[in-house]
Amino acid sequence: MAKVLGESGRYVSQEAVKRRREIILFVCSLIAVLGVITGICFSNAVRLNALPVWVNSLITLAALLGMFALSKYGDRKLDLLDKQKASMESGAIGEKIAGKILASLPDGFCVINGVAAEYGDLDHVVVGPTGVFVLDSKNWRGVISSDGNGELLLNGQATDKPYIRRFVGRMLGVREKVMTLAPEVDCFYQALFVFTAARVEAKWGTTGNVHCIRDDQLRNYVVEKDFGKKLKPNEVQRIAQAFSGLVRMDKEFTKALSSAPDGA
Repeated sequence: MAKVLGESGRYVSQEAVKRRREIILFVCSLIAVLGVITGICFSNAVRLNALPVWVNSLITLAALLGMFALSKYGDRKLDLLDKQKASMESGAIGEKIAGKILASLPDGFCVINGVAAEYGDLDHVVVGPTGVFVLDSKNWRGVISSDGNGELLLNGQATDKPYIRRFVGRMLGVREKVMTLAPEVDCFYQALFVFTAARVEAKWGTTGNVHCIRDDQLRNYVVEKDFGKKLKPNEVQRIAQAFSGLVRMDKEFTKALSSAPDGA
């Protein structure tokens, strides 16, 4: 069995918790603001003699319009936060599915889950005799294809962000850091998008150096990879040690390791 460090879905689970907290804080703030406006309206209503009628009417109307605008804004904001939270929770499911498959890799492989990177994280990193693999797990549903320019299409539609470009950027940033820790081992990093609930029609080469595969192809892809440089046991150990040193700089990763049961 592969050696596994870190918990699958840790980053996205933490992000989902943050979104949940944002929702609670926003709702409380919105209620507080609406309460203040309501109080102003009430206090103004009981002091009808203090101001002309038309002024009271104008203030009351402005307050009501403000409450209506806040309510509409609040609905949109809550809807956005809820969609982000749902997306994070769905992403965590995909990571856990891929993580379980990777944990079954044979001896000689090391799996590091949730490697912190700039603007996000790398879901999984695998280091073994067949090379170094950097994975991004997606729990998308539908058909995955290429747009002809190296990016992804979901059900024939462009995605909301350039996932390929951003993923490669995160991978290269982490690779540079690892190379400073293990400069004596220079090898190619294979980038993978692993889809756990979608049909993949993006052929190799249509998404640059990132290969798109289904989760049921993952184990064989990693174990039987027959292209690129093979790594010797001492090279595997050195790169894995470099990744371990890198992730232990992440306080949240270290906290997760210390709280995990033995053998995790």
